[in-house]
Amino acid sequence: MSLFKRLTKSKKEKENSDDEKKSVAIVGLDGAGKTTIVKRILRSEFILTRPTFGVNIEVYNYRSLEFVVYDLGGQTPLRESLWEKFITSADGLVFVLDSADKDRFELASDEFNRALSYNDKAPILFISNKIDLENAAATDEVLEIIDFGELIRTQRKYNFTRCSALTGAQLFESWDWLTLELCEDEDMPTNNVKIQGYYFFKSEGMEVETTLFGKPKTQSKNVELFKKGRTEIIKFIKQMSGFEIAETLLQVDDKQLVLIKNKQNVIGLVVDELDPAARAVQIAKNLHKKMERSSNNHTAVNIKDLIEKHYPLDFFREK
Repeated sequence: MSLFKRLTKSKKEKENSDDEKKSVAIVGLDGAGKTTIVKRILRSEFILTRPTFGVNIEVYNYRSLEFVVYDLGGQTPLRESLWEKFITSADGLVFVLDSADKDRFELASDEFNRALSYNDKAPILFISNKIDLENAAATDEVLEIIDFGELIRTQRKYNFTRCSALTGAQLFESWDWLTLELCEDEDMPTNNVKIQGYYFFKSEGMEVETTLFGKPKTQSKNVELFKKGRTEIIKFIKQMSGFEIAETLLQVDDKQLVLIKNKQNVIGLVVDELDPAARAVQIAKNLHKKMERSSNNHTAVNIKDLIEKHYPLDFFREK
């Protein structure tokens, strides 16, 4: 399973599709983690990758958008020969910084400014990657070198985020920001999600509770979907066993499965495939915090009650 459905439409389906087609150029110095980010988003692969020599092109669907992603190698010859061609025509630009490679921050800053000179309209997602490493630069350290002043003065749309391509921390929320910036569908949900149900596991893998929302007929329709989701959660827990904090977003049939892990627990929320991922991720993180407070106070906690009480607009109710 992956976050995004790979593009497998038939010719007839493509002709009838209302999906918008957008291109995104992902750039940065070699070793910054560009390809790892692409694989993490497209296929939920939790692996480190070898350097890209040239360009990797991926096509996939997410929400109402059809994305063409250009993952551009960051070696000097490639920056000089390929970047301008792909950045100039891109609808969105992602710049990835290795936040632990402090010796090359000045070079990264120069290349970021050069990338901006190739395209003065596309929204910018700046990712300070590898925050899972102990020597990763803090936000202030990065902002001392990377100047966003010109973007602010020209009112250019941009987002700065610190993330880990390996654990998924902050990655999916930032990508959802870019998706919404590129999307021209006025009916696209932007504020709330429809939580169809949830999973509650202990971080070591023990299942505590799985709950489906809705009427019995709807619940019966989602039984197989939730079985698939359980399989994905168990896989996620095994793959992320070496990390206290991790998160991911998967496509399971026609739903999205948000998984957030902390030191003690794993919470999974199932939402519609068009719902804003960032909202679902934030709800799951907040549920973790509320559960921690209840545990510290030695009080019983019920996730369903927490969702209904604190997120009534996101709770799935059938008429």
